[in-house]
Amino acid sequence: CVIIQIMVRNYIRKTKRQTWDANVMQTALNDIANGMPFKRASKIFNLPLTTLKRRAKGQNKLIVFLALLKKDICKMAYQLAERNGIQHKFSRDKKAAGTAWFKEFLRRNPELSFRTPEATSAARARGFNKEAVAKFFYTLEEIMRVHNITDPMRIYNMDESGIQTVPSKVSKIVAHKGRKQVGFLTSAERGQNISIVLCLNATGQFIPPAIIFQRKRHNDLLYQGLPYGTLCLHNESGYMKSDTFVKFLEHFQKHCQSSVDKKVLLILDGHVTHQTVEAIEYCRSNAIIMLSFPPHCTHEMQPLDVAVFSPLMTYYNEELNLWLKANPGKIVTLYNVGPLFGKAYRRAATLNNGLSGFEKTGIFHYNPNILPDWKFKPSCTTDRPMVASTDHTMTTSNGDPLPTTNCEKNAESQREETPSSQLQKPGHSTMKSKKNFVKAKYETSSSETDEWQASGNSSDDVSIFDENESSVSIVSPSQNNLNENKKNCDTV
Repeated sequence: CVIIQIMVRNYIRKTKRQTWDANVMQTALNDIANGMPFKRASKIFNLPLTTLKRRAKGQNKLIVFLALLKKDICKMAYQLAERNGIQHKFSRDKKAAGTAWFKEFLRRNPELSFRTPEATSAARARGFNKEAVAKFFYTLEEIMRVHNITDPMRIYNMDESGIQTVPSKVSKIVAHKGRKQVGFLTSAERGQNISIVLCLNATGQFIPPAIIFQRKRHNDLLYQGLPYGTLCLHNESGYMKSDTFVKFLEHFQKHCQSSVDKKVLLILDGHVTHQTVEAIEYCRSNAIIMLSFPPHCTHEMQPLDVAVFSPLMTYYNEELNLWLKANPGKIVTLYNVGPLFGKAYRRAATLNNGLSGFEKTGIFHYNPNILPDWKFKPSCTTDRPMVASTDHTMTTSNGDPLPTTNCEKNAESQREETPSSQLQKPGHSTMKSKKNFVKAKYETSSSETDEWQASGNSSDDVSIFDENESSVSIVSPSQNNLNENKKNCDTV
């Protein structure tokens, strides 16, 4: 006799356990916290007494696991069933629950979803943290206050991206079952790259884009079909370069019409081509204030990355596929990119997308708390407080002093432990204590910043602007502290 156990896919509940509403339970817990007895709350809200007591005591805590695979959840379900003596029909050979149970698990928990994660580099996980974001918004608020930039038409964001002559992502198609491989026609295995530069302000208005082709000589045929006013550029690499960026700044200033009485704020990433002497001098002479995003934070903080580039790439891929279907046997070349990009740009560069980008990033309207806490989970082990300088205490917008770091605390304790008699004598002991002090200061700072130097940027880097100049520079407060301490030691 063989007994076959089949798990029911459409299970119908046979009990009334946990059929109460979550909002009713929360209301009862609030009344209990205000002094209502458990039995009275159980009768009034028609809730189980034991459940009320358990939840009021905090015994029903939700444990959140990050990056769990389907296999991990199925094995955990088997282990919990075995440990608690619950009868089950899971596979004892695999020691895991099956696919049917997993589907029912997702159906019973609609707040969960089974998704393909996006690959996140370690540098991005370290760089995108609360302290880096707080520094950016602090600097942004100060720039807007000092230079009186309240008009959203004077706040701009620019960024570069790349398009190719082949689709970056192939859409799903309907095919006959049984085929091991299904093909989709593209122009080539690997396409040629073309750089595009977009720029918009906080009112959702776009200035004409710029496009960079990989060519040594100018060819008018490449720029046909582009949006009106597009800045046509070319160089040997097809990417943004220092001289190319200066040409874009000239294009930008022509449309924003910045002046000493009407300064504009240009927010962009910290690419090396944006930090040249020529670019900074041009911005100073034309009242353009440049502010860079923290490293590895543009995917969440840059309006163009958040709301514009994704639909633009989707529409561009659609135009590529439509062109291939309308021209069988032909391939997309650089001479076809202009009209295809022009159609996709008109669909993506809309007022709603522009406004949504600035709103979701909290740049305008100004909201430094726009990003939820769960976005910073990958960097929770690398959070560091903002550095307060020894000669100038940094404060928040409310006037509260910012917390000091361990580097400064150790240096201060080292200074207090040094006897005053040794500081007054210029002998060998004084030089020795001075060397030990500097050595301890450097060792403390180095140990605290090792993990941040892997990405090439210090976590203490902050954008500083001059009230009398329309420029922004990047300095390291921790390095300033070291230099100041060395001066103090030399003075002694």
